[in-house]
Order: sequence, then structure tokens, then C-alpha cells
Amino acid sequence: MIVKPDWLPDMMSVDGEWEEVLCDLYDIFDRDFKKGNPCLNEMPVWWDRRVEPRDIYEEGFWHLISKIDERTGERLFDPRRAERLPWCFPILRHANDIAVKLWDYEEGRHLRTYVWLENFDYVIILEKRKQRIGKVAFLITAFYVEGPSRRRNLEKKFMKREG
Repeated sequence: MIVKPDWLPDMMSVDGEWEEVLCDLYDIFDRDFKKGNPCLNEMPVWWDRRVEPRDIYEEGFWHLISKIDERTGERLFDPRRAERLPWCFPILRHANDIAVKLWDYEEGRHLRTYVWLENFDYVIILEKRKQRIGKVAFLITAFYVEGPSRRRNLEKKFMKREG
């Protein structure tokens, strides 16, 4: 039996009125990312703060609750991703816990850091970047790992990891 780490909160319900759910999700993002000063091994975690025209939420927030539709190219709400938003900050905070796989992987010109809560099928992907303040971990995305092919893909990246 897989035991849930005591530091991992419950998932959030994403049932209900869209505006209310979106507001609740953003409250979590605001608490954890905007006010929570997230870090990955002492490296500050940054996210895409751009706000598209006719929108009120940052791109970094959308990347945690939605995914690109491969047919249309539109970003669509992803309930499995969104309900796990409360997990993102605690996983980063406990990235060195035995329940978490943490590794770097070279993708093209980018060095990506994977933070995978494997037994619960949730992965966070960051990119190490040099900034004026030093190195930062830039949040690329986080998502629910759906299906065996996605899982195998992560396992292959773990086996071919840097270092």
C-alpha cells in the first residue's frame, strides 16, 4: 500500500461554478507562489508573470491548471492538473524527501529539473536560469502524469539524467 506523505495536502475539488473554482485555484496560487516565496533547494522559484491581453491571471498560473489542446492549440482547463495545484508548493519544499524523484535533464539547449511525486503521478518541471540575483528555478509547468506512456517517458528521462 502506498502511504501519502504527511506533508502532502489533499487535492482540491474542481467541481462547481467555473468562476468560483477559478477564484479558489488562484487563491492557492497567490498563497503558495506570490506570497509563499517558493524555493527548490535554496534556489528561488520564479514563474511566468506575463498577463495576456483581456486576461487577469499570470501565464505561470495557467500552466498549472490547463493544458494545450493538440488539435486547436488552445489552452484548456485540465481538472486533473488543477485539483493537484495544492501539491505543487509542498512538493517543491520537500523535493529531497524519499517520496520524490528529483533530477536534471538536458532538453535541447535547456537544463530542466524534474520533481516527480512518482507514486501519486504528479510532476513539476522547472528550468535553471541565471539571473542578476544568481540562479533561479523557472517554473515551466506541473501536471498529472496520465497513462503508461507518459510514465515511461519520465522513467527514461530519469535513467538518462544529468550528473
